[in-house]
Amino acid sequence: MFFFVDPFGYSGFSMQTLKRILSYPRSEIFINYMVYDVVRFWEQDHAEQSMLELFGTEEYKDVDETQNAEQRQLFFMNLYCKNLREIAKSRYVMPFRINTPGQGVRPRYYLIHASQHFKALEVMKDNMARVSDVEYRFEAIGVKTAQMSLFEDPGKVDLRNRIQEYSKEHGATAYDEIEEWAYANTNGVKKTIKEALMQLEQEGLIEIQRKPRQRNNTVTKGAQIKFIGE
Repeated sequence: MFFFVDPFGYSGFSMQTLKRILSYPRSEIFINYMVYDVVRFWEQDHAEQSMLELFGTEEYKDVDETQNAEQRQLFFMNLYCKNLREIAKSRYVMPFRINTPGQGVRPRYYLIHASQHFKALEVMKDNMARVSDVEYRFEAIGVKTAQMSLFEDPGKVDLRNRIQEYSKEHGATAYDEIEEWAYANTNGVKKTIKEALMQLEQEGLIEIQRKPRQRNNTVTKGAQIKFIGE
């Protein structure tokens, strides 16, 4: 089941409702999370009940009032994603930042994908990658303005370094496991994840133990990744 939650504002889709939807193992939700409105109204008395339902806790009140609007947006977005995992019990949560036309990288809202099955995350992220004009970046759909990635740190070097650290920490690891981790925790998709692994192999930092008949110029399912040096 695929649910697109497209509200006007921040009310009408409580965390408990999302939890009910996500209680089904093959359900997924795509949420238009209007963080701009959350920042505008979170302190208003008339919005308190809606905020409690939106976040599922009173933690939203912990925002630092001395922070600027962009910092508050990041706080509210991170809290919302955290509660999707912890309260709504979503296994995978992936936010896509949609920037405001004419205002650089200032987001007006996020599109947040929440699901219980890796395949749902994989398909959503692959489709966002296909419409991106820049490799390693995901651009907002339908917004005619130059903008940064929907992810906070989209660099190719960052992806490579994070995969290197994961391999170092976990020792010998199946490629499938690294791929799933990178989909859930980085800006990577299959093509860029494989490129990062191949670069690490060429630099002598990892060893890719391929199965018989697997080509040496790529890495595929069934291979084992072993960290071997700095």
